[in-house]
Amino acid sequence: MNTSNKPVCALLWIAAYMILIDIAINVAFPYPKDPHNISPSAIAQFFEYGRSVEGKLTRMTGKTDASSAPIISAGWLQDAQIKPTSNLQVRPNTTVVTVYGMSHAVLLAQDLATIDKSLSVRIFGAPGAVPTWSYASYLFDRKQQHSDVVVLGIMTLGVPLICTTSGATNHFESVEPYTYPRFFFSNGMLRSALPPFISIDQYRDTFYNPDKWNSYVKWLKQYDKYYDPLLFHKTFLDSSSLLRMLRRAYAHTSQRSKMAEVYEDRNGFNGNSEEVQILLTVIRKFSEDARQNNSLPIIYIVNNVFLSDHLFTILRPTLFADKILFLSTHDICPPNDPRNYLPDSHFIPSKNMELARAMAKIIMENNHNRSVRSQLVR
Repeated sequence: MNTSNKPVCALLWIAAYMILIDIAINVAFPYPKDPHNISPSAIAQFFEYGRSVEGKLTRMTGKTDASSAPIISAGWLQDAQIKPTSNLQVRPNTTVVTVYGMSHAVLLAQDLATIDKSLSVRIFGAPGAVPTWSYASYLFDRKQQHSDVVVLGIMTLGVPLICTTSGATNHFESVEPYTYPRFFFSNGMLRSALPPFISIDQYRDTFYNPDKWNSYVKWLKQYDKYYDPLLFHKTFLDSSSLLRMLRRAYAHTSQRSKMAEVYEDRNGFNGNSEEVQILLTVIRKFSEDARQNNSLPIIYIVNNVFLSDHLFTILRPTLFADKILFLSTHDICPPNDPRNYLPDSHFIPSKNMELARAMAKIIMENNHNRSVRSQLVR
């Protein structure tokens, strides 16, 4: 054999073995085709993380609920199908409390409902919900049901994602198709752009209509900071387990880069970032809107594990200046002590119950005082 051809031959053999390994991985560790199978093996899940957003949505989305993964029903702002499971029954002669937010807020609300039977607790949650989803869900829900107390849940990791518009872009590895408005400043005012669809039925109609879906993708490109065509679009590359791994690595790098513009572990939040400015305005607007609607507003501040109390620190001046009630988890669950947290980032049950008691105390003391003042005015 000509010695000059040896490097080429070696590369060809390497390529051939890589292809065989790629095929073997797909055969040995297939991801379940049944969308209702939500417990794949750890290895199958590992190689699936890097599939494109559209690839994941294709696997999850059927034309009916029966043929779809259960998770696609979560988080929609306008969908009557999910309201019975998102709300606990409102009982007469009780204080109606509605909690809006991510899973941490949902768990708090569930414990709140168990420790104080004088409260009728309603829950509106979405997986990985960002602060703007929480605010948007309040704006949609208040038209349906008046609440004596409204709680807005926010967490440290959600703030850098404020300029996203969907569960399909804010967490690449575990996508959900629910959508929410993109808030932004225009002429000094907080304004919003509503996505083309905000319910599961509208989503299905869009997903199975190529023209409507392409129009939605154009909308994402215009409004969503985390939209990335390399991560979003379904291509033949989805068939390769090794290329899916490379896409996942790229997604991690890209997300860290975007988050660093808003938050750093050592210095905390960049107060001049668009995301922080939107967050502070949303908190003010939420409190103003709630008070005008004769509801008591409370901010539930979740300081994520190992991220110190940076979220509370950036919010503190606004909270005190506008006299906004809040519960920040850093007092009860110091964020730099991992013993307060479960492996999935939620608080351990005993600490979550302690947080719920603290929230109940804030509600009872301040809602009672508000009722007394209202009666005196009359």
